[in-house]
Amino acid sequence: MKRGKVLEAVAAELYQERTGRKLWRSNQTIRHRNYNWMLAHLDRRIVGEDKGVGALEIKCPGLRTFAKCRREGLPYYYLVQLQHQMDVAGYEWGAFAVFNSELWEMIYFDVPRDQELIDLIHEKGAEFWNLVQTEEFYPADWSGVEKTETRPVEIPDAKQKIITIESEEWAAAVERLRDAKEILTEAQALEKEAQAELMKLMEAAGAAAAEGAGARIYWIPQAGRRTFDVKAFAKKHPEIDLAPFYKISAETRPFRPFFLRSGFNE
Repeated sequence: MKRGKVLEAVAAELYQERTGRKLWRSNQTIRHRNYNWMLAHLDRRIVGEDKGVGALEIKCPGLRTFAKCRREGLPYYYLVQLQHQMDVAGYEWGAFAVFNSELWEMIYFDVPRDQELIDLIHEKGAEFWNLVQTEEFYPADWSGVEKTETRPVEIPDAKQKIITIESEEWAAAVERLRDAKEILTEAQALEKEAQAELMKLMEAAGAAAAEGAGARIYWIPQAGRRTFDVKAFAKKHPEIDLAPFYKISAETRPFRPFFLRSGFNE
């Protein structure tokens, strides 16, 4: 959320440059004319278009989410949000501007009003709002629905005594590690996407090795490694004691962090 708030103005300016459209900013929260429980706050209004005023929704996701949007399209809850905003504002169209600052790349496109989806929003939203007003959060017809529970983090039993450290330095280091792991996860997803795209292009060109744009890529079939199956051998020859043939490596001290209170988005 902090990233989105900081980058919203940057994304809006970039959207104007890319599209040549005029944007109008309003901090006002608007309410639906017929459903008082439907509120909306528009990131920007698109003005000066022949088809009328439109709602612009700005998203500034990280690398992983941005790569997924580019690869698979926008998640459904993004689309529902924009249809909700268009309905509250009374607009017939809207647009998305999805901006990633690390790549300095933006996806943008228009979305027409989907009245069928809006009708569904009215129906399900009214049902939910009625539950809120009556405080009937678990109606009878939900009794058979299995409630999802958050699975606890599975961590190994510690043989040593766990020392609690509550210093500012510790908290800052934990936060940096958490951020680094999230960035690493996003970068790995982005790397896989780029590799898949390059493989597709090389396959279309019938190339096992290709170069261009300052890179040379090899994608050559290799024979599988030949390894010795110790378990299969022991099963077939139980009379042979394999213990003298095992090597014991030097002692290691692996660093294995577990975030107990909050994890990373899947």
